[in-house]
Amino acid sequence: MDELKGIVLCEFCEASIMGKPVDNLLNSLMSLLNSESSSGESCDLCGGLFSRELGNMLRKALIKLEGVELSSVKAGVSLPAILIEREDRIRANHNPPAMRSLKVTLTRLLDGAMSSLTGIKISQEPDAILIFDFERGDVELELAPVFIFGRYRKLQRGISQSRRKCPECRGRGCEACGWKGKIPQGSVEGIIGEVMSEFFSAEDYVLHGAGREDVDVRMLGEGRPFVMELVSPKRRSVDLREMESEINRRAAGLIEVKNLEFSTREKIRILKGRSPNVKKLYRALVEVEGGVDERELELLKRLEGAVIRQRTPKRVLWRRADITRLKRVYEINFKRIDDKKFELFVLCDGGLYVKELISGDDGRTSPSITEILGKKSFCSELDVLEVMVE
Repeated sequence: MDELKGIVLCEFCEASIMGKPVDNLLNSLMSLLNSESSSGESCDLCGGLFSRELGNMLRKALIKLEGVELSSVKAGVSLPAILIEREDRIRANHNPPAMRSLKVTLTRLLDGAMSSLTGIKISQEPDAILIFDFERGDVELELAPVFIFGRYRKLQRGISQSRRKCPECRGRGCEACGWKGKIPQGSVEGIIGEVMSEFFSAEDYVLHGAGREDVDVRMLGEGRPFVMELVSPKRRSVDLREMESEINRRAAGLIEVKNLEFSTREKIRILKGRSPNVKKLYRALVEVEGGVDERELELLKRLEGAVIRQRTPKRVLWRRADITRLKRVYEINFKRIDDKKFELFVLCDGGLYVKELISGDDGRTSPSITEILGKKSFCSELDVLEVMVE
């Protein structure tokens, strides 16, 4: 240590500056863990912080892990700025050849201690990260989310896809909404998410769907693909078939889920429509002012293969940018019901607003059924029959 002559270091900082094996520090850390208190070893780098606080913080970390189901964990370290400055000064003035950063040394040490004490493996993609904050002398547990993929069917109209803001606190969080800022009742997200969060002991949840249907639209057929993100789950080993059955039991007649499986965040990217190969099949009940006959309905075949120019519908301008989208219609079929009504089946690109394909939205969607028939037409009932993600 001639190059560091005159500098007093605790064994933790010395191991970092000199690049000594971290394993040699484990016994010292265990001694600190088992001692009631420590006045701190004299050190020009950390000021005795590590020998004074490491044992306390490791105890806090172990308490944080109680009651949490994990298969992997990782330590993270946050240091006071003054320690980083001192470390940089030593590096600049002395340039020890084997020097490691304090963060690397402490992270490796704490990883080894947690693995030894709990039997939980250390991973670069862990179920949880323990942040050891030496500035505040505290430890934070960050639990990685769990992602569940499946399909849902919405059997009744009047159910939104997402939870609504709590009317009491307007989304800020209050006692009425369980401090979440949202109310679960009357939404696909809430009906499914409340059960899932119980099974996983999660703090919250977010539904990511392959598109969305309006409140007054049913989602039938094989259902809409979705991923439920469970936030800060304390359980991870859940029987998905049991959970699926419980969701369907509680939501009987409203919502059904099927084919639940564990998934990843990458699945969300696919479902959010960034894939160009999403097609949807719709069934609509169309009413025509002035009536419609079979000959006129045949004119609708012009829509097959057509590219629809669609400006953002007026009804969603409050939440969508006013742009023009190009979407293709692949198949059109229809069945006349009476003089003024017919049933319409449309296979089209995901993202096409079918209500406006029917009404024309005052010319914002073209071609449209209103435009082709030359008569005002509107959708009185709409169902999504299939969502196909390739």
